[in-house]
Amino acid sequence: MSSVSSSTSVSRLSAAPARGVEVRPLSPALGAEIHGVDLTRPIDDATFAVIADAWREYLVILFRDQVLSEDDQVRFAQRFGALQGRPRPASMRAETAVKHPEIMLVSNIRENGKPIGSLPDGEMQFHSDMCYIEKPAKGTFLYAIEIPSIGGDTHFLNMYDAYDSLPADVKAKINDRKAVNVFQYGSTSREGNNPNFDEHPHYTHPMVRTHPDSGRKALFVNRLMTWSVEGMDEAESAALLDRLFDHIEQPKFIYEHKWRVGDLLLWDNRCTLHARTDFSDKERRLLRRCVIQGDKPY
Repeated sequence: MSSVSSSTSVSRLSAAPARGVEVRPLSPALGAEIHGVDLTRPIDDATFAVIADAWREYLVILFRDQVLSEDDQVRFAQRFGALQGRPRPASMRAETAVKHPEIMLVSNIRENGKPIGSLPDGEMQFHSDMCYIEKPAKGTFLYAIEIPSIGGDTHFLNMYDAYDSLPADVKAKINDRKAVNVFQYGSTSREGNNPNFDEHPHYTHPMVRTHPDSGRKALFVNRLMTWSVEGMDEAESAALLDRLFDHIEQPKFIYEHKWRVGDLLLWDNRCTLHARTDFSDKERRLLRRCVIQGDKPY
């Protein structure tokens, strides 16, 4: 899906009384780029109001050409809420050089044969961050430090639109249903993933959640981590989930982001999904991630 040209009229939000700040849509599905903000500096209330409004409207926000320290990234994230700790046990984390324990490095780089971060290689299917805990992440902040020449793109799904466009009979079937979400640490694909519920974190959430700020309904299932529908036998559950996965992954719901060094992306984890495309293991990829605490879906 091609991005909207920079010559496209900016959103009404760009008229807000913040000095030189512009908000420009990135695609018809979701996403906007914000110009005129230096995230290495404290953000005044007027500018933050523009950013927060844009996030509510566009779900995914991009800031280009940022030169951010770990402290800069954390300070910006904390304007939106408290940082979420990492559910992965400390003994299973590779990040030893980060200042903040909430930071995760998404990287394929290895030093002395050992990874410096998490989720190192290849494609990663659509998912919602931390949907396998009681209170999944509210928002995710991902900053690009090293990027391969080809691939490693991130695709985002608008789960409001995915829900709204469902046939009435499917909505009726899922509106009051819950599904089990589980994460097998290190897994990037459903194929070959056989989670052990005694070992891997999991939680049951509504298949349709209400966004606490907008009041809109969004689908809350994903191919990577949503494993089964509560109250259905295995065959019926699998058939329903496959139908939903095929529906939500249509191109009309997707914004495809091609990373550049210095990009910071913020997305609303409550009404979007994201996935990663494949990339060469001969090239380095390093991004820095933190998330903010969310609420229990309802």
